[in-house]
Amino acid sequence: MGWWIVALVACQDGKDGDLPDDPTSLPTTDPGPDPDPDDTDSDTTDPGDTDEPYVTPPDPCEPLAGLTVTGVDVSQPWHENEARVEVTLSGAASLAVRCTLAGDATEVHLEESATAALAHTVDFAGLLGESTYDCVAAPVCPSTADAPFAFAIDTGAVNSALPAVTTEATGDEGDEYILVNNAVDCDPWPTNTLMVFDREGRPRWWSDTPASVGPSLEFRYHGDDVFVWGGGWEPAALGRPRRLDVFDGEIYDAGDALPDLADGLFHHDGKQLADGRLLTLEDIDIEKDTGGTFRGFQVRRIDPVTDTVDFTYHAQRAYDDGDLPGGFADAWHANWMDIAEVDGDEVLAVSLCDLQQVSFIDVATGSWRGTLGAGGDFAVVDTLGAPLGPIGDPQCQHGLEWDGTRLLAYDNGNQRGYSRITEYELDFTTMTAVLAWTWTEDDWWETTLGDVDRLPSGNILIAMAHAECFSSNPGDTPTIAEVDPVSGDRVWQMQWDDRNTTFYRADFADTCTLFANGKYCSGVGDRLLALSPVF
Repeated sequence: MGWWIVALVACQDGKDGDLPDDPTSLPTTDPGPDPDPDDTDSDTTDPGDTDEPYVTPPDPCEPLAGLTVTGVDVSQPWHENEARVEVTLSGAASLAVRCTLAGDATEVHLEESATAALAHTVDFAGLLGESTYDCVAAPVCPSTADAPFAFAIDTGAVNSALPAVTTEATGDEGDEYILVNNAVDCDPWPTNTLMVFDREGRPRWWSDTPASVGPSLEFRYHGDDVFVWGGGWEPAALGRPRRLDVFDGEIYDAGDALPDLADGLFHHDGKQLADGRLLTLEDIDIEKDTGGTFRGFQVRRIDPVTDTVDFTYHAQRAYDDGDLPGGFADAWHANWMDIAEVDGDEVLAVSLCDLQQVSFIDVATGSWRGTLGAGGDFAVVDTLGAPLGPIGDPQCQHGLEWDGTRLLAYDNGNQRGYSRITEYELDFTTMTAVLAWTWTEDDWWETTLGDVDRLPSGNILIAMAHAECFSSNPGDTPTIAEVDPVSGDRVWQMQWDDRNTTFYRADFADTCTLFANGKYCSGVGDRLLALSPVF
């Protein structure tokens, strides 16, 4: 056949053990397009959490006689990973503050305030809890002939509710931060925490969602210190999409645009699109032509600038037009959605787990564009064009990634007996789906939860979610793994030490757009070099 399964030789206890010493793999087909060059932009010169317009910080200027730092005040008004530094000067100047982790000279955080002033406030995020940072503050333009003002930040205790994790790496992994949520398994989730980890498994930021949201949500970073989350386990108003600022917490609630919020049943997904609009996934009744109802889905797109809904798709139309079948209770189980451009048209994609299908709908007209999966409209073929039949179809897929052409799927494999990652190349003209790449490993079968993303390097980030109380593979461990799609090797993994906690999805953030840490971003190092005359 023209398609390949890349299989890793699992260790004795499945993915609960060490990284395999000698993983083997079959050749792969094309793992996808070459990634864009690494983004070297840095937010280290952002003036911080202020209301000032952004001003590019100047390079060091000539010293001003008598200019000095007259005082520094440090506080932690948020939690242990963040700190506020207030600096006063004897004369107006711009300011830079450098903080180095005691015992690790490679971890250097930099924040700047670009506007010349007598008083400055800069905010640090991504610090390690229970740690000491040795800091210096110095005016930049004008500068001073005095030595920089030295002080320390002693961070608070690490939040004991955060999960303990263990990481392993080969040296070939990326350095992106890992975004994930965490909930106590089947508790019924009175708490759910959004978290950012570094690749050593150390928490760099966290925020609790409202109580009882549950683990089934999307959580992503969008730059400019803004995260977005949405979804939830049981459909409820709580799961509507929200924007969070790294420091200020919730800064936008999609409910502001929804007059029927009290009746909203948001679940499983809620995200921000590339253009800044928000997308909801909602549970809604479908009226059967024989009488009665069953649970279907509705998707709405919200413009947060105007607080208006500019697109709604109600799946009653799909049922009435015969594009989706009837049923009982949660007959389709929608669990993911996104919008991408196909041949110049906006197209909505929705994952329907219990139908083992991904459906595509034209945004402008609401017309049906086709279905990938069991009994669907797309013919699934291998890379040589040979039909694959049912073996090529996804089964109760969960987290997906779609750009309008390539669809990367976390394929749970409910009837197959093992889970896998698949990537399809979709042609909406010929209605052909080429199964371009697939990956699995021994002892991996989870019929619920999970996610997959392509990293900037081209490697694949897999959220191998596990809920011990209802897993199809009891005894396994929640794991996030980075896989080289060419060799099939795991090059990095992070495992939860307690298998009785769980997550749903994972994502990543570029280390040059979040936390301004020179340990992970060369752009910070470049800026520190430029500032060396004042430090």
